Amino acid sequence: MKFHYSLFVYLALLFLFGCESNDPGFNPSKNTSTDYHYKTRHLVIVVIDGPRFQDTWGDPFKVNIPHFANELAAIGINHNRFYNRGATYTTSGHTAITTGSYQWMANDGSEIPFHPSIFQSWLQKHGANPNQAQIITGKKKLAILSDCVDPKWRGKFNPIVNAENRDDHETMQVARLILEQYHPRLTLIHFRGPDKYGHENDWKNYTKSITETDQYTHEIWQFLQNDPFYKDVTTLMVTNDHGRHSDGIRDGFISHGDFCEGCVHVNLFAAGPDFYSNREINKPRQLVDMAATVAILMDIDLPASSGSVMWELFK
Repeated sequence: MKFHYSLFVYLALLFLFGCESNDPGFNPSKNTSTDYHYKTRHLVIVVIDGPRFQDTWGDPFKVNIPHFANELAAIGINHNRFYNRGATYTTSGHTAITTGSYQWMANDGSEIPFHPSIFQSWLQKHGANPNQAQIITGKKKLAILSDCVDPKWRGKFNPIVNAENRDDHETMQVARLILEQYHPRLTLIHFRGPDKYGHENDWKNYTKSITETDQYTHEIWQFLQNDPFYKDVTTLMVTNDHGRHSDGIRDGFISHGDFCEGCVHVNLFAAGPDFYSNREINKPRQLVDMAATVAILMDIDLPASSGSVMWELFK
């Protein structure tokens, strides 16, 4: 009975919140960038694992994210009301980001997504070399993002994955080398630090790791703007897979996994040639809307996505 009750609560919340950002009539499989003219040719997604919104953009002083607050904010858009409306765990959160569909799945890397990802869809549609779609993560279990259950896609059009349990400075080194050597057109870079130190009940290193990922994201943006291949034709999107418990909820910042505000409230920062700059947006959006927006920018089809294009980002 306990499992069924949890599932009922999950489905009820998904129904309640899943409609808050839908654009009437949108179908990712019918609305791709073939119908529009965008400057974006390459896209990089950075996922910072597990910081709370109140410890990042939700802090009025933004002490843990100085580069976002003082430099990046001026060249991009910050989405203040961005949420994970599915399971607030690492594998489920990343699956929502990359497939546009919420899926309640094991958090140990033993299950793969049901539906094809933006990476598989892009490689299939554009016939590109797998090196042109790369997933670089600091958690080995996120290798699951390369494939899906759907028999039409299983084992096909898989991106290159570099997934190891490692500290963020190592992930940054690997990401830099891959960007320089292969110049992938579609890339996901995952930093595990805030989640790792949160689970270890290490507040000092939890906040320090948020500041470090702020620095790494700034370095990635600077690289994209100084590399001739990426300069002026690359979009950067930065988000979180989940937050952490609010103060006073269970064990607070140490863990996550329910529907409290601390767990579901994440953040989205986006910058690129097709987006507005120096803006804050408060329209409610959610993780699955990222994949729908990527589909528009990168000219791919995601018929299984439940997300909606975030048109408010576009000029």
